[in-house]
Amino acid sequence: MLCDKNRCWFENWFDSPYYHVLYKHRDFSEAELFIDKLIKYFNPNSNSRFLDLGCGKGRHSIYLNKKGYNAVGIDLSEENIAGASQFENENLKFCVEDMRNMDRTNQFDYVLNLFTSFG
Repeated sequence: MLCDKNRCWFENWFDSPYYHVLYKHRDFSEAELFIDKLIKYFNPNSNSRFLDLGCGKGRHSIYLNKKGYNAVGIDLSEENIAGASQFENENLKFCVEDMRNMDRTNQFDYVLNLFTSFG
């Protein structure tokens, strides 16, 4: 793992302007199409709970919530979670959390880990 004395590369990467330039083509409409395909494939029941692991700005979690599902998005990026948090409601939450150090056993029916979350 590429780390210096203080931090690993990924602890800064997801808040860097370069990350957002690289993925600027990833928008809400693209996320909605992808989630619609996943829902069609998995056919979750209406009370299913989703964990969006490495959620970024929360596009997938937000759309899952719009479709009536409970969703929690976690991400290492404080900046991304701050932006996503404006969409929170009773059934949609966002948290700054490190996926390497979490314990959410048996809290979710589905866990999504999309795109570059594991580098």
